[in-house]
Amino acid sequence: MRKLVKKSMFTALTMLIISGVFASTTMAESSINADNEPYSELASLYYIAADGEMDVGTPETVIKDTYWVDLEKNIVLSKVVGAVDLSYRPGDDKGFKIIYKDLEEIGVFPKYVLTPGETALKSHGKYYNRNVRSYKYIPNTGITNYSESIMSKQYDDFYRLSYLLGDDAKIENSSYLKMGMKSTDPVPDRENPYGFRESDVLSQDEVNDTSKLTVFGDIKEKGSTDSKQIKIHKVGDELKLDFSIYAPWFKRYMMGDTLRMTRGDLSDEEIKDLYENNEGMVDSQIVYTLDIPNEVDLRSPTASLTGINDFDFKTEIKEESGKKKLVMSLRLKEDKRGKKDLWKNIVEKIRKVDTSNVKVSISGLYVNSNAKPETNISLRGTVGGYFEWLRTKYDGVERKNLEMYGILPEDGDYTNRTYLSFAAKQNNEGRDQAVPSDKPNLISYTFKLEDKKTNPPVNPKKPSDPKTPDSPNKPETGRIDGKDRIETAINISKKNYDKAKTVIVVRHDLFPDSMTASVLAKLKDAPILLNPTDKLDSRVADEIKRLGAEEVIIVGGQNSVSEKVREELKVYDSDKNVERIAGTDRYGTSEMVAKRVVGITGKKNTGVVASGQVFPDALSVGTFASREGYPILLVKKDSVPSQIQNAIKDLDINKTYIAGGTNTISKSTEAKLPGVLERMAGNTRYETSVAIAKSKFGASKEAFIASGEEFADALVISPVSGKYNRPTLLVSTKAANNGPVRSYVKDSNISKLTAIGGQRYVPSSIIDSLIN
Repeated sequence: MRKLVKKSMFTALTMLIISGVFASTTMAESSINADNEPYSELASLYYIAADGEMDVGTPETVIKDTYWVDLEKNIVLSKVVGAVDLSYRPGDDKGFKIIYKDLEEIGVFPKYVLTPGETALKSHGKYYNRNVRSYKYIPNTGITNYSESIMSKQYDDFYRLSYLLGDDAKIENSSYLKMGMKSTDPVPDRENPYGFRESDVLSQDEVNDTSKLTVFGDIKEKGSTDSKQIKIHKVGDELKLDFSIYAPWFKRYMMGDTLRMTRGDLSDEEIKDLYENNEGMVDSQIVYTLDIPNEVDLRSPTASLTGINDFDFKTEIKEESGKKKLVMSLRLKEDKRGKKDLWKNIVEKIRKVDTSNVKVSISGLYVNSNAKPETNISLRGTVGGYFEWLRTKYDGVERKNLEMYGILPEDGDYTNRTYLSFAAKQNNEGRDQAVPSDKPNLISYTFKLEDKKTNPPVNPKKPSDPKTPDSPNKPETGRIDGKDRIETAINISKKNYDKAKTVIVVRHDLFPDSMTASVLAKLKDAPILLNPTDKLDSRVADEIKRLGAEEVIIVGGQNSVSEKVREELKVYDSDKNVERIAGTDRYGTSEMVAKRVVGITGKKNTGVVASGQVFPDALSVGTFASREGYPILLVKKDSVPSQIQNAIKDLDINKTYIAGGTNTISKSTEAKLPGVLERMAGNTRYETSVAIAKSKFGASKEAFIASGEEFADALVISPVSGKYNRPTLLVSTKAANNGPVRSYVKDSNISKLTAIGGQRYVPSSIIDSLIN
């Protein structure tokens, strides 16, 4: 049965419903007083139920009813520190009595999202007020058992740049009325030292109708403009998805809270004090999840982030009740979270943040044979998170009073802390056609399997054509090249990357340092660009600009890509600190790249081993390693270098794949490697590339062709081939060497071959010989 709530209470509580999704604030009044009485027990939680109406229920009810996000019940321990003004108690001497109390706050939070007791600000922000008997640990947005929140505190006077909201009757007894102020009068410049504009804070409409304070989420196919459409796929197709959220009001809420600080009956000196000396800290996290149905395989899935900077990004696969879930977590970088800075500096940084399109691009999901034709297959997504900030209230009068009675916090600050949580829901414009009518807030992506009965092949064999019954159609062919290897790499980037947050730069004319870069590039969803040692090629610079890259990574030491080039690249790096991954030699670089790769994937235990003395095997296997996210470890024919031994130990490598025969990695070296699962090898480099294709890409009907005599083209295509699950086959300029590749193309019914590089190393005559 619905509870009736007075309009004023409903308005305040509705403001608690961040993103129009949920608030779990109990109506129990948790307080402490001069007698140190225990706080009240948990009563009930206010929240928006599945039908969109305000309801009251237990944590279990909220979790069950809020189907569009996964919630968990949690208990947050907090210490309440307060001071009771004894002048309010007849017969007591004037002064303060300090109260300390440990409380348990009970609430529901988005799953995988840190609670207030776990964030970087968990030990800060005790709430002090010398004239109030009740002291709250966090003025929050309704996720604990406190009925008050910062949204209900001074609700009428801090959201906009006008003095008060609503009719002037609300200020009947206020000092504003006595000064002749009206609710619509603008805030004087002296009370707005931050120079906020109307567009910087919440609008009147948003304050009047808090349903507008909603975080929306949407999943659609990468590059698509229609997220409603049910796509048609076939077995083996990769699902490349963009998962975005829209939350432009988040920072405007914080700006409004900041404006409140300097408004009111304050002197110019006090306002200046607050503006110039106020300090603060911030922390934030966003967690995307994607439920993986049985009809979809995960093959080293990766996700890249765009739209927001200064966040670390981690992707994990969770298994719950036999079902897999892809969990993608963004967390404010460690060197920025919980670090004290002047609040005016923090405000200026946040003003520049655009929260209207924070997007995660996901790859590595493939349709498998469990999919049935004409059956809707849906991937459910959720997004939850928090933005948390803490300000020191540097108020001269208040500080002196607190100092007088010795009740300042441990760090000497009088602080307010806000934990603003959210959970996204689907907007009307992008709602999936397959979403059940009773679950309109569900965020999902739906596809169907191609039905061959109703969707016949585009080029069916015709019995009347004497050429087709006995011989298959020839593979389609294509080519990506340039006038030199640098331009070829750029053209590969242009064809496969509309935008890229990261680019990998390696030396254009020597292979040792760059051989292991392919896996890192795939994980970062970054193109590999080739560059000379001592000068930034202007074409490379132009391509980085086109991509809109914010991070540049060099793989290789100064002899590969000089410090001069690194300095030139800094202009394209958002933090002006171009990362260089390098060791003292190719094996040290392999070690460093491997550790960087595992740092991104979290996948220890498995590595791919290839020769560091010749390049072809490492490049052939780069496609497989990239697809799976396994680091490539380079070894010598007859020994395992000490750097690689260190990597094996540090990364807990206990399973390895070997690329290449005993002529490149001997039996004695194999014996020194942990848990060899498979050696993919042939008598030649061309046979080895075929062996890898047969073992790891048996279902693929498309392949790339690159030179087995020149390293660069095979290197730059490796992350792309891993991304699209296509093998890279190496060929020789001598047709006689390519028999194994020709047989593989025929026997595997390859439908498309794409040559990488120019005619010099992959002549058209060689491509023709592979398909005829």
